[in-house]
Amino acid sequence: MSSGTKKCLYVLLIGLCVLPITAGCDYLLNLFIPLVVVTENYGLVMGKATDTAGNALGGVTVTVGGQTADTNNQGWFSIANVAPGDRVPVQFSKNGYAPAYQIAEVQVGRSSFVEAPMGAVGTSQSISTASGGTVTTPDGGAIVISADSLVDSQGNIFTGTANVALTVFDPSDDIEANAFPGEYMGISEAGATVPIKSLGFMDISVTGWSGDLQLAAGETATVKIPVPISMQEAATSMGTCPLWYFDTETGYWQEEGQGIYDPASGCFVGTISHFSVWNNDVSYPRAYVSGRVVDSSGNPVQGAQVKCSNPSAVKKAGTWNSGERCTPADGTFRRIPIEAGVVFTCQASKGGQKGPIYTFGPFAQGTENYIGDILLDAPTVQITLTWGASPSDLDSHLAANMAGTFHVYFENLGSLTSEPYAALDTDDTTSYGPEVTSITNLRPGTYRFSVRHYTGAGDIETSGAVVNVVIDGIGIYRFTPPAGQPQDTRVGGQKGPSGIWRVIDIVVGATGNVRVDPINDYVLGPVGSGLLFP
Repeated sequence: MSSGTKKCLYVLLIGLCVLPITAGCDYLLNLFIPLVVVTENYGLVMGKATDTAGNALGGVTVTVGGQTADTNNQGWFSIANVAPGDRVPVQFSKNGYAPAYQIAEVQVGRSSFVEAPMGAVGTSQSISTASGGTVTTPDGGAIVISADSLVDSQGNIFTGTANVALTVFDPSDDIEANAFPGEYMGISEAGATVPIKSLGFMDISVTGWSGDLQLAAGETATVKIPVPISMQEAATSMGTCPLWYFDTETGYWQEEGQGIYDPASGCFVGTISHFSVWNNDVSYPRAYVSGRVVDSSGNPVQGAQVKCSNPSAVKKAGTWNSGERCTPADGTFRRIPIEAGVVFTCQASKGGQKGPIYTFGPFAQGTENYIGDILLDAPTVQITLTWGASPSDLDSHLAANMAGTFHVYFENLGSLTSEPYAALDTDDTTSYGPEVTSITNLRPGTYRFSVRHYTGAGDIETSGAVVNVVIDGIGIYRFTPPAGQPQDTRVGGQKGPSGIWRVIDIVVGATGNVRVDPINDYVLGPVGSGLLFP
């Protein structure tokens, strides 16, 4: 049993031995029988949502594996108990923004990290469904909808006013290129899975009073998708370009039709059969690269993402990126497709940490190329705390009892790249969380994670709090507050004693072996005495 509800012995020990409570020590309210914990059989998905300027977006609803969570005011989210899968779609939605989609590889006992830049809705305009209409964006994008061609979710012809929202993305811009839904990977009309590069994409959303609207069976609409100025010479040479839509079920782009380039408007013009995210892409001649992700000590990094892409300077013929979603235990990545004949960049990331950007190429078409080791110092432990509406503020605390002790919490955020090699990545004060605490360099000693009831009505036991502890190479441990929280710890506030839930000790031996010791009890006392070591 991983959450570890244990019976209280209070101060009476086996053998009728009494433990004294000494002045100045922690006020110990529960002593528990040692518990054997087991790792969970699920994966965890966490990450961040931002706008296309890189600013954090709070209140974004994230959906993955049938579960939802909202980002905190720093844009972070965490969803546990996700079933494993190598292509798990992650959807981001927020009023006023076009939906965003990313792909995660979810593995049992591991966390996956995804980031989603979201574009604010560009143009929103109402039309009469009885007469149809044309909606145009300032940069030339457009959609032409015929009269009486829209249906509601039940397939009934919709009559009334429809709101049409168009959001154009510029793939020549590095941040907007990262907002590309899913991955730059598509399924052609011939059924082949191919890497693709984009010359422009546009989200199309149509709603009525009853909700989302779609084109009726057999109906089509005309779309104009703008091409960035830097890519218009290539578009002119092409003349036509395949048209693709993003399939939210599979996470792949699906080829359907083509666009004809119109130099006067700087757009590809085509017809579509439904509303979605559409874009003009072509496949490209490919070479392949392999290598390995290592930390600064030369150890392989498992679970890293590797992203290769063409930088802004060479995006004149379309934007692409490709990569590895989750490196195996040996840190290797194999046969990542890259565009032949161009310089490209390569970067590893994990748990929100990113390594240096490397530049390679060009490589000839059809060649296999080994690019060696790329560096990434990433978290080896990540601890997530989520809870319900009350109390409004629970706080994460990580203390260490070793040579050079430390205490990481909201007033001492720590660092992942220097001492103490542990940090509070995100702090939430308005209910739900998440709060995320990471460690990049485990050293001999004991790390203790605790949760403090900082402020707000309610108590820890009924807060709905869940702590997931992800340890590289070992797995995920899940803890919930034990029953029977003593009355004296059911307090909160910014002053005076507070209720403290001591969750877990992570004990690192001299040779680097890791042992998990659950505590799962409540204490009361000044913040230092309850959270740190005696």
